[in-house]
Amino acid sequence: MKLKAIFHGVLLSLCALFFAAPVVAQEAGTLSRVSGKATVTTTENATREAKVNEPVSVGDIVTTEAGAEVLIRFKDSSTMIVRSASKLKISQFRFEKKSTDTSQTSLLSGTLRAVSGQIAKAQPSNVKYDAGAATIGIRGTDIELAIVPEGAKDRAGIYNYVHSGETEMKLETGESAVVSKELTGFTPETLLPGETRLQVLRDRPAFLQSGGFDALLQQLTAPRIPMIR
Repeated sequence: MKLKAIFHGVLLSLCALFFAAPVVAQEAGTLSRVSGKATVTTTENATREAKVNEPVSVGDIVTTEAGAEVLIRFKDSSTMIVRSASKLKISQFRFEKKSTDTSQTSLLSGTLRAVSGQIAKAQPSNVKYDAGAATIGIRGTDIELAIVPEGAKDRAGIYNYVHSGETEMKLETGESAVVSKELTGFTPETLLPGETRLQVLRDRPAFLQSGGFDALLQQLTAPRIPMIR
């Protein structure tokens, strides 16, 4: 009986240690480039300065101040620019070269540009971008997503510009629209009389301005042409 009690006590201690162990967030990618002042906030609410070659994980929030930009290189070779004065969250990311691979990014404010990678090629329906009430699904895409506030050059609302490829933009209210190359999906902050909630614009939005990392993004994501010897 004494040995049984000791064994039971050891087992309880091991269980307590197991369940008390901190959960390590899954690494999603690396901060490939940083320009200006930017921070990374973890799921434990710890904030650190964004530095080149540091990892980012699921649940991390990347924030850039005015004039700053961050280039993130994900493990599936997808690439993302966090524009000036922006904030985004890496909501989900799993890359195991399986059908369960997934990537979901939530834009909380500002602008991002994203070029899809291996997950989008194999499982395009598993790659999503959220911005306010809008969800954007992609099909081999290079997109720019922005939440524009009142007082900007563009009308306030959520914008989904497609550099190449195609997206499907959906709202919580059920409306959806396919947005093709060089078009913009748009949902205004405030509706005008008789206006639809989800629109596809042909005019190029004013917020589309290249930063310091756009050329590098194109270089990193361009298809490699094999050399002929």
